[in-house]
This record gives sequence, structure tokens and C-alpha cells, in this order.
Amino acid sequence: MKEYKAVKADGVVVVILHKKHVLLLKRRNLPFIFNPGIWSFVTGSKKGHESYAKTAYREVEEETGITKEELRQVRKPIRVWMFDAKRRKKWQNHMFFFSSRTSNVRINIENSSWRWAVLSDIVKGNNYTNIFVDKDKIITEIARCAK
Repeated sequence: MKEYKAVKADGVVVVILHKKHVLLLKRRNLPFIFNPGIWSFVTGSKKGHESYAKTAYREVEEETGITKEELRQVRKPIRVWMFDAKRRKKWQNHMFFFSSRTSNVRINIENSSWRWAVLSDIVKGNNYTNIFVDKDKIITEIARCAK
């Protein structure tokens, strides 16, 4: 990915699983949002001295309405490279993996829609847009967590 300019970002990506399904959000096409108009996982930026874990829980609640009490972390976070093809930029984020006790989702203004997808949809790219340099590693981790 030499053609992508590496930029500093301090944020999280959160994969949420419920009964072997993965939550995908359709990002609104707003100018201040990276990768607008795509289907992806919960993402967000750290605020001040907030820990990455606190950022992950806050972003999940803000974007989906799912509370920390309804989540369980199922794997240690990993570092992943993300990219924005339109802006030709890439950056690293911390990826968290949670299971949710609820399937109820209430999206905020950043997203226009949501759905619970099966892993094969993500692998095939069905209503999912890959924004990760290391997609195969991520899919392997999601499959492990879904067992």
C-alpha cells in the first residue's frame, strides 16, 4: 500500500458478535466520516486520555445503543491497518471483539442502516466493504470468536 499516505489516527474498530452473526453498520455519506457510504464495523476516535477499551465501549453505545453491560470482550484487542481509498490514506487502529447479549440495535446519525451478517457474507464481500489491509487476519479472528 505504498500509494496510500500513512496518517496518525488514535481510535478503535469494534467487531460485535451475536449468536454467530456479526453486526455491520452502513456509514452515512457525510464529509467528516472516513469511508462514507460503506458497510463496516463500529469505529471511532479516542477522546483525550481515554483508554482504548473505554473508547470501544463508548463508541458501541453511541453508534448502536448496546451498553457495556450487554457486552463481553471475547478476545484481546489487535492492531489493524485501515484505509480510505478515496482519500488515499491508511492508519492503524485497535480492534476489539465483543459478544452481545442483545440483538437490539439503535443507530445514531453516523449510520443509515444496520444488519446482523453471517461471516460468509463478509468473506464474499456481500453488503460489506473491506477497509482493512489485513482482511484475512481479521476474518480468521472473527471466526475464532464466533465458535
